[in-house]
Amino acid sequence: MIETIDGELSLPGMVNAHSHAFQRYLRGRVQRRSPAVADSFWTWREGMYALANRLELKDIEASARLVYAECLEAGYTAVGEFHYLHHPGGTADSGLGSASAIIRAARQTGIRLRLLFTVYSRGGFGQPLRDEQRRFETPSLADVERALDGIAKTLLPSDAGRLGLGLAIHSVRAVEDSWFGPIAELAREREIPLHVHASEQRVEVETCRAHFGLSPIALLDERGALGPETSLVHATWCDDEDLDRIARSGATVVICPTTEGDLGDGVPRTAAMWARRIPIAIGSDSHAIIDPFAELRRLEYDARAASESRCVLVDARGEALESLIAIGSTAGRRSLGFSETDHGDRVRLRADARFFAGIAPGDRAVAALLGAHPGLVDEVQVGGEVLVVNGRHAHV
Repeated sequence: MIETIDGELSLPGMVNAHSHAFQRYLRGRVQRRSPAVADSFWTWREGMYALANRLELKDIEASARLVYAECLEAGYTAVGEFHYLHHPGGTADSGLGSASAIIRAARQTGIRLRLLFTVYSRGGFGQPLRDEQRRFETPSLADVERALDGIAKTLLPSDAGRLGLGLAIHSVRAVEDSWFGPIAELAREREIPLHVHASEQRVEVETCRAHFGLSPIALLDERGALGPETSLVHATWCDDEDLDRIARSGATVVICPTTEGDLGDGVPRTAAMWARRIPIAIGSDSHAIIDPFAELRRLEYDARAASESRCVLVDARGEALESLIAIGSTAGRRSLGFSETDHGDRVRLRADARFFAGIAPGDRAVAALLGAHPGLVDEVQVGGEVLVVNGRHAHV
């Protein structure tokens, strides 16, 4: 799994299990607050809506191409695109045009892609869609199947193993609860992964409890949408009952530490998840930062700060190396429905980097996972194909 080749450290390719590529265009724009408004995730969301309603297909493709090239240069070799910007430019194609734009970007960069077609059908608990949410709409369950079939027809034989489809429920607030079970069953029938934003915000949890008497995790479970094929994105505000449900179901939790920090979401109960052996993967979500080393470092350090202890995400021997590889790579592959072996997805770090000076050879890999940065990435291969040379994408 960890190798030294020509003096350079070689790691499995990292997996970015949660991406909204179009949100890259928010970078910098949202790092200010109005003195008249208490800034929060909900005010940030208004800026995201404004951006989403300006974008055309060419913009979606360009942002995805930039994000995926940056991902590869940072050491990610696979990405899960949580795709809900279905109708740019006033189109009504159930997401085919924008999905095709994202697929083209993945082909152009060479990254592994799981396009997660995201169902979005209401504006909040018991609320109709707002005008600024119309671009995200999936009108019916029948439209979900039509969209999957339509997008699948755009895939080529050469895409096998590199590009594929999955499903997503945007969130418990944005989809009717009666749809959860049928969507999950559709994912199981087609043997594709199912992702869902869940318990990201305290307000979301409180409102869900007010409507259903259940937390978002419990609601998904009761409606049949928790299982080994399910990945819960964020899961920041979970109590012990929620975590026990997740553990029993075999679901994965995808944590996006840099975005959750950027948005002020809160800090997930990572140590409690790890103690229950819940699989954890990482994602860069809104792409304020694209850096798997930063995500892993923040994940471990937040767990230390919250538990007032050190070396939390470790194996039975107290070692962090294999645990961090499992989080950064193996669990992400499982979450996205890719083979859990790397199949030639490798990241080589610079042998001559000053970062490694004075570090014993046996300590270099774990030091890199908890302290490195994308500038240390020398070469990246996907399926044995060299895509990044000297830290730069060879074609984009």
